[in-house]
Order: sequence, then C-alpha cells, then structure tokens
Amino acid sequence: MANNPLDTNFLDRAIKFAVDAHAGTERRGKGFPYIVHCLEAMAIVATITNDQELLAAAALHDTVEDTDVTADDLRNAFGERVARIVEAESEPQMGDLELSKSWHTRKQAAIDRLANASHDAKIVAMGDKLSNMRAIAHDYRKMSEALWSKFNAPNGRADHEWHYRGLARSLGELADTFAYQEFIALITEVFGTEAGEPPIPKAEPIDLDDYEYAGEGANGTSYNHKQNPDIMLKLYRSDAPIDIIVNELNLSKKVYELGIPSPKPGDFVTDGKGQYGIRFERITDKISFARAVGNEPARVEEFARKFARLCLELHHTHLPKGMVPDIKEVNLKMLEDNPYLTKEEKERIAKFIQDAPEGDTAIHGDLQFGNAIMAKGNSYFIDLGDFACGHPNFDLGMVLLVCCYDDPDFLREVFHMEPETASQFWVYFVKEYYGEDADPDQKRRELLPYCGLKNLIIERNAGIPFPAYRELLLDNI
Repeated sequence: MANNPLDTNFLDRAIKFAVDAHAGTERRGKGFPYIVHCLEAMAIVATITNDQELLAAAALHDTVEDTDVTADDLRNAFGERVARIVEAESEPQMGDLELSKSWHTRKQAAIDRLANASHDAKIVAMGDKLSNMRAIAHDYRKMSEALWSKFNAPNGRADHEWHYRGLARSLGELADTFAYQEFIALITEVFGTEAGEPPIPKAEPIDLDDYEYAGEGANGTSYNHKQNPDIMLKLYRSDAPIDIIVNELNLSKKVYELGIPSPKPGDFVTDGKGQYGIRFERITDKISFARAVGNEPARVEEFARKFARLCLELHHTHLPKGMVPDIKEVNLKMLEDNPYLTKEEKERIAKFIQDAPEGDTAIHGDLQFGNAIMAKGNSYFIDLGDFACGHPNFDLGMVLLVCCYDDPDFLREVFHMEPETASQFWVYFVKEYYGEDADPDQKRRELLPYCGLKNLIIERNAGIPFPAYRELLLDNI
C-alpha cells in the first residue's frame, strides 16, 4: 500500500542543506559520516512531534556550531524559528582556551541555557542529547572505564556524569516522553546512582496492608498509615508514568521549601505490584474547600474569602527564572500533545498563550477549591504536579471554570456543591482577591480565555475529548 501523500519539501531542503554542510566530516571516532548523528537526532525528535520546522532544526542543529554556516544563512533559508532554535543549540566558543580548560565553563553555560530555553528548543536538544547518550552507552558497554580518556573533560567519568545529570534536570519538562525516559535509563546504566541525587530515585518498598483507604482522586488513591498517624500515602494509578510521579515529588519539595503552605513531602515508594506513589506528612482532621462548602453552603462567603486569601499568598510568591517550569511553556506543551485540535486551532491557541502577560509568581497549575484543604485553622495546597511560574491569570481561569462553567452533574459529584453555590463562591472570591469594588462579571469576561485554556488540562488528564470545554476555549481567544 502506498504511503499517504505529505508535503515534505521544507524538511527535504533542510536535510539536503545539512548533508551538504557536514559533507566530508566524520562523527568523531566513529568512522561514519557526521550527518548520521544529525539524522538520528531528527528521528528522535519525530517520536515527540511531527512539526517539520522542529524536525528541520534537529537535522540542522550542529551546522552553526560545527560548519561555516551562520545563523543568518539558516534564517534566510528556513526562517526565524528554525534559526533561533539552532542558535540555542550552538555551544559558545571560549576564545583561544584549550578545550579541556574551557570544558566546565562551556558545559555549565549549555546546561543553564537549556534550562531557560523554549519548549521547542528543548525538544530539539532532546534529540541531540539522547543521540549522544546512546553513543556513550554503546561505547561504554565495549570499553568500560577506558572510554573517558577519549574526551576533553579534565576529570573523566565524574565530569560526564555531572554534565548529563545537569542536562536531564534542564530537560525535565519532557519527562513524559519516551525519549526522555530512554535518556534517563541510559544515564543510570552508565553512571549508576552512587554519585549525587539520581534523576529517578529508588522507590522504597511498602506493604499496602500497613495502610487503610482514605479516599479517591483523579490520579490515584490516598491511604493513611495504620500505626503512624503522621504518614499518608498517595498511590498513583498503575498506568501513571514514573517520571510524572517523580516530577510531582520534586515540585512538592520545592513548594514546601519555599514556605508555601502544603503537606511536607516524604519519599518515593512502590507497592511492588506495579504502582508507585509518594508519602507525605499527614494533615489530620482536614477537609477540602469544596467539601466544606458542600457540607455547609450557608458558609460559602467565609470559605470563598479564605480560599482567595490563600491564593493571594501563593500569587505574591516570586520565583527565580528556571526554578520551576514556565506556565506558558507548560500550556504550549499540552497544546502540542493534544490530539483533538486541528492545526489551525492550535495555531490560534498558541498565539493567545504567547501573547498572554508575563509573570514570575508561583502558579499552582490546577487551582480549584478541591485542591486546597483546611485543618485546625490552617490552609494548604495539595496536588502540586502542575506547579509552575507565570502570571496569576493562568491559575484564576481554573477557579472561574469550576465555579461558573463546570458541568452541573460533575460539580455535584466531584465538588459536592450545587451550581448556584459555586457561582456564589466566585462572587465572594473575586471581592476578596481583587477588592470589594471589583465586578465579578467583568472579571469573568476578562478571564474567560484562561478559563477555556483549562480544557488542555482536562483533556490531558481524561484522555478523551470534551467538546463543550473545547468550544469554551476556541470561542474566547
């Protein structure tokens, strides 16, 4: 059967350009043409995206660094986006310094640059770094420790371990891709887990018989320890990727260390039967804001205002760039991975995300009254797997969604309240968050595009399309 027709002219030109640029050069010490590495990087990127500009950038990623091609050459031939990504991939030169003397400086600069790079650039970098790591793993299997003498790194194996673990941290937002998971597996195979904190920690075994069921959530089940009242367990569904769980653990640690009110995270665990989870410090006598309102709707104003004050505290916490994922990049990644939107729809949504206000405040990422709890006069955030940095509007859109646009039956089943009560919650929330003179209807209109944007989270988590929420998104951007 013939292959489906596809316009590949742009990518074909990029591949030919790369072949010509690298003609007559060898992949160092390999005996095969250098272009093989570039095409392998492109093939890896193709496991993440079918965007031909990103595939082209992967094929061209070493042209500026290793050949006479300039960024302007690429810009003229393939456009600004491709040129910018290749520039981000190109390692800066250190004048006349010997390679061994400039090695650490160059690699640290590359790690830092990658940590702050765009999502597009990280995808292309993933192709390059995984191709490199595959080569190292292949040679290590044949040569063992003798391998490290072939490189310019002054401290051999230790330097390379430091470098690749740093790259893994910088590429962490790609943790749910098979390419990243292979990258981590190869790092562990070559370097083991003895030096420094491993990218994926060892899961401590637990006996689930030591725990009692406490409740069900969207991502898994919670349990309380039968003997130790200070321990609770969040056990994820068996189909949850390990990297996603580790990402929530790492983000939860950062949130707790920042002083944002949240349960103290513990260790990464497994029941030995294919399920993994996180132990947290247990907060006793807790109740979610959603359940509290559902139980006592007459107190909706009290609870809404208290929730708003908790959100204000969160949104007044400023974070250094690169400490946690950028909320725009997170949304662009979810948009790219969404299979229910057309190319034209994605382009419209991407433009809205890119044009949205910048910010540097803490963002919960899935902010709604079910993801915050009260206990003994204190309030805490929970479910921090989408924690990020950016503008508060990206959080407030979710608050609006659950208060004013959620399906009534879903609202009753999951959040335990009637639609009319949820609408009242929004009014009091706005008055406390923005000030007593704020108009809830005006704020609703301002935040509607961000409200619709939360469809990306909903469809990602559910794995099925939600036409009504998608229309809310597309009708308001």
